[in-house]
Amino acid sequence: MTDLCARLLDNMDTQMAVYDKLLSLACEKQSVLVKGDLAELEKITKAEEILILQVGRLEEQRMALHQQLANHFSLSPSELTLSELIKRTEDKGAVTKLQQLSTDMTGKLSDLGEANKANSELVQNSLDFVNFSLSILANVDLKPGYNGKSEEKKTVSAKIFDRKI
Repeated sequence: MTDLCARLLDNMDTQMAVYDKLLSLACEKQSVLVKGDLAELEKITKAEEILILQVGRLEEQRMALHQQLANHFSLSPSELTLSELIKRTEDKGAVTKLQQLSTDMTGKLSDLGEANKANSELVQNSLDFVNFSLSILANVDLKPGYNGKSEEKKTVSAKIFDRKI
């Protein structure tokens, strides 16, 4: 049991390090999105992809360890929550580490979620601007509408582009 718990703690430490890197990249991505630096955005996206794959592998390992711990305690995996594991762990050092990792990971994932939401909004704003620019170039008149929806009124005049792709 002690070995399983130690391996779980090691796995969670590694996951925290990866989440730290992902959060750092997400914050870096915000400034890159504002600048519109596509080359740097591509580099960041590739780095994120590698880290996300790494987190996926770590999560699979964590789930396998979780299953083994659940079997050790004769519980189903859904019954062995982190709180339950903390109650059943005899090593006080491991208990402290599990509690700290739980708090840290919750905060880190929350921060990462907020950064990703902000980045999504920046990307959406950029797409809206590109669509607006294409509409102007395609000479499509947009009548303002309610609820954020606009009605298109196509004109017959000469156009730079025939349509949006």
